[in-house]
Amino acid sequence: MSKHWKTGLVTLAVAGLLTACGSNGNNNDSSASPAASSGSPAADEPITLKFASWSISEEATKGALEEMANQFAAQHPNVKIEFVGIPFGDIKQQTFVMASSGNAPDIIQTFTASFPTYAASDIVRPLDDLLGQDYINDLLPSYKEDYTYDGKLMGVPWAPSPYVLYWNKELFKKAGLPDRAPQTYDEMLEFAGKISKLKTDSGEQVYGLGEATEKLPINGMIALRNIYSFNGSVFDADGKVNVNTPEVIATLKYYQDIVKDGLSPQGAKLKDLRNLFSIGRLGMYADGYYGRKVFQNLSGKGEAFDSVWGVSLIPANKTGESVSIGEAHGLVISKDSKHPEMAAEFIKFLTDRDMIKLYHDNSDVMSARQSIGVLPEFNATDFDKTLNDQMHHIKALPTNNQGLEQAYLEIAEAVQKVTVAGESPEKAASELDAKLKQIMK
Repeated sequence: MSKHWKTGLVTLAVAGLLTACGSNGNNNDSSASPAASSGSPAADEPITLKFASWSISEEATKGALEEMANQFAAQHPNVKIEFVGIPFGDIKQQTFVMASSGNAPDIIQTFTASFPTYAASDIVRPLDDLLGQDYINDLLPSYKEDYTYDGKLMGVPWAPSPYVLYWNKELFKKAGLPDRAPQTYDEMLEFAGKISKLKTDSGEQVYGLGEATEKLPINGMIALRNIYSFNGSVFDADGKVNVNTPEVIATLKYYQDIVKDGLSPQGAKLKDLRNLFSIGRLGMYADGYYGRKVFQNLSGKGEAFDSVWGVSLIPANKTGESVSIGEAHGLVISKDSKHPEMAAEFIKFLTDRDMIKLYHDNSDVMSARQSIGVLPEFNATDFDKTLNDQMHHIKALPTNNQGLEQAYLEIAEAVQKVTVAGESPEKAASELDAKLKQIMK
């Protein structure tokens, strides 16, 4: 996600002169269009859909979203899409305020780490009846589960991404390592140790392996990737919260050791890791699909920087196979929307083959729909293939409940306790367990 946020209101007025020459993406949908169902608005009824989004305020994605809206307008001349630009860090708070005054947007862009707060609220509505079972069955199971609450689909994964391992080929070569990514956590730590002995030409420290350890909800969610790789979980076999386990303790020790040994920077945010990787000071780290565009920009080398790095599945650890998590920009429909059927049709349009292809070409976005992910245009490069392969090796996040976003923050705090304060992993796990049992009742 871009570092540069702009708040604004972007209105795309739909002119009646637009011709019906838009996307043919609905050819890929096997489910019936909601607009054709009983109770849907008449074809000529003027409709305005307000769409709260942070992506419309970012230069990297603004053009693609405007093009999507224009193509939807060509197919629906009576519909006006009114984008409400809100920065990523403010969108949850502002949309809840808007809902409290009866002015909630019809559609809201959300994110996996903050989605549980929407799902457990009364400002968004279930989507099962609006999208149809064929559409819902086409979603990858893990992403569908991540956007489900109390047995109902409450959001649609729009721009999904698994976490994959990025590695710097030039640093690997300087450290005398093989020209390949590590296959296991043990090998990853071995490689990281050798890379961390390097210095830049100006004498700056090089880190072998980056992990996000700043106290932020997203970093707590990311920590689950490591907990899962150590064969741990948030819940026990009976579905009860239990993180005071050997697996979680081992995960916290992993974090503590890589910072203590100088393999990873202390207190890092994801944006810090992206910057270090882009300037040749970080050998490996895990991130989503957006890494490539960020590297091109921050390195100052554009597409030429693509030859510097490689991408691979997350190395295997205690489970014996690659385990990762997926995150996704999601879309929800407000409970008070006057046009939920048309809002659902717009969501289906945004996630159809042609629009996801447009978004993919613009920003490397993948699809959470199984029928689209297997298409050749989403598997044209090694980068595409790795992302798609990892999407079939991810574990769903904990079941959504009203305390989950706070739980992510507490997990991040436990990581910070062992990496910054030097607290023992055993104590941090015990304290975390007590907190999560209160939060995730």
